[in-house]
Amino acid sequence: MMRIIVRIFAVVGFLVVLLFGGMVAALWAFAPGAPEVPERVVLEFDFETPLLEKTPEDPLAGLLGGHNPTVRELVAAIDRAAKDDRVKGLVGRIGDSTVGWGATQELRDAVGRFRQSGKFALIHSESFGEAGSGMLSYYLASAFDEVWMQPVGTLGVNGIAAELQVYGGTLEKIYVQPEFAKRHEYKTAAETFMEREPTQANQEMTASLIGDLFDQWVAGVASSRNLDAEGVRAAVDRAPLLDREALEFKLIDRLAYYDELTQTAMDRAFTSGDGPAPEEMDLLDYAGIADPTPPSDAPAVAVIIGSGPIYRGEGNVDPLSGEQSFGPASIAEAFDKAVENESVRGILFRVDSPGGSPVGSEVVRRAVQRAREAGKPVVISMGDVAGSGGYWVAMDADRIVAQPGTLTGSIGVLYGKLVTSGLQEWAGVGTARIEVGANAGMWSSNSSFSESEQERLNVMLDDIYARFTAGVANGRKLPLEKVQEIARGRVYTGRQAQEIGLVDALGGYDVALAQLREVMGLAPDAPVRTLLFPESKSQFAYVMDLISGDVRADIAAGLLSRSFGDVLVGARPVMKTLAPWLAAPSPEETIVMMRPVSITGQGL
Repeated sequence: MMRIIVRIFAVVGFLVVLLFGGMVAALWAFAPGAPEVPERVVLEFDFETPLLEKTPEDPLAGLLGGHNPTVRELVAAIDRAAKDDRVKGLVGRIGDSTVGWGATQELRDAVGRFRQSGKFALIHSESFGEAGSGMLSYYLASAFDEVWMQPVGTLGVNGIAAELQVYGGTLEKIYVQPEFAKRHEYKTAAETFMEREPTQANQEMTASLIGDLFDQWVAGVASSRNLDAEGVRAAVDRAPLLDREALEFKLIDRLAYYDELTQTAMDRAFTSGDGPAPEEMDLLDYAGIADPTPPSDAPAVAVIIGSGPIYRGEGNVDPLSGEQSFGPASIAEAFDKAVENESVRGILFRVDSPGGSPVGSEVVRRAVQRAREAGKPVVISMGDVAGSGGYWVAMDADRIVAQPGTLTGSIGVLYGKLVTSGLQEWAGVGTARIEVGANAGMWSSNSSFSESEQERLNVMLDDIYARFTAGVANGRKLPLEKVQEIARGRVYTGRQAQEIGLVDALGGYDVALAQLREVMGLAPDAPVRTLLFPESKSQFAYVMDLISGDVRADIAAGLLSRSFGDVLVGARPVMKTLAPWLAAPSPEETIVMMRPVSITGQGL
């Protein structure tokens, strides 16, 4: 019966794909060409738009049409606009933040460079965090020349808080026994299941993280707004601020509406009666126009992006949500192609990952090592987070660059499982296990670790942790004793990580590229050509692949897995039921609103 159902939906999925392909082909055929940049233009962008680190490569995602912009695309467009005489200013809208600390600081830096070119930048918000936090959205807005807010709006710069929740007591009530082991005390994801109260180490680390992030926020706002840091702190302690209070604290320049701001921007752009009147243009449309090509003989730099949790094998993406996984096999293949490309002189590897599989992380670390052995230096640019496996993949690079707010480090490991035999017994589930081998049932959720299984678990933990710390010591040229002291599973901000030697420089893509130029022996202003590996396919290319049959099976499989995932994967019903309770965020994930930790029970 299941086989018949699968075949029916395979046919239906295939027909849907054909219909989609025809629609996309028709849209492509009649779509207008790329817009031209007016002689005098003001660029606009809604900074509430969700941003990605990497354009999805999934066939179905490609056929579904447009994608959210990437951080790299947006930063590159702002930097190009700063040098374009036709661009007179930048107008932004913002409300709630859709990116983390690292990406916010990257955008702040880009806006700062735009202003340094002598052009104006204005931003408007209806309200900063209405009934919620506006810390990150205002942090970005403060980088603009002027911050406008709609009357009746509020400025929710209340500070930073992290609520630590653990579910050991909850699991006990439902007869589930967590059995996790970790290296070491700051590897706090395990305590989500193990403890009845957050540990002292957890609270200490979290306090350090949010304290440093808050200091960065205050310093950034004070500098951008030409205010005293103590005055900024006083405003935070008073917040949420009413519209007139925000004016009094000089965090807002004007209370007005968005149409009034855009009119002001157009008036400023039209500084004289000569020449055409200024026009508005979406920043994404501007970004889509071909970038001026550097000299053909300019050295090429490969840009490779690894984003999301690290799982073994190829990367994948949800075509509807855009959520991606960091596929080590895909990343390693991109490195191989960059190494084989004779025009590529160096590699800029962007990492934005909370970690995952130690084995998968090692695949990528080896790819970095092989690239360097081939004479192509590698510089890491870290996004919002590069912890655990996200740091493992970076530790052998020539240089590591992070934003001051990037969450990094977490040099540690955990393994374990949730034993649900008590819950199953309570629910009347009968189980019989037949096994051969002393540790055959080691990862079964129906029994606790035996003495021999516990011994092997500790061997695995000690081995991974020893390899991790030794790899960091070797890659970062640090004494092993110091690495063992600063590791222990602890998460640091990028600024803290630089102070202890885990990061070389602070900044975003621009700083990483400058570091790569230096390693490559180029002048700081030497032109380079950036090549994205793997190259993103256009929608038309997906349609052509569909017609030729190259992606039909992948799409049909994707449709089926998304429709019948719960049935076909064979996930344990008990785990599926518990998932909403057990997928609790670790402290670093609470701060940046990352996805919850996995309950698979093993990894970096």
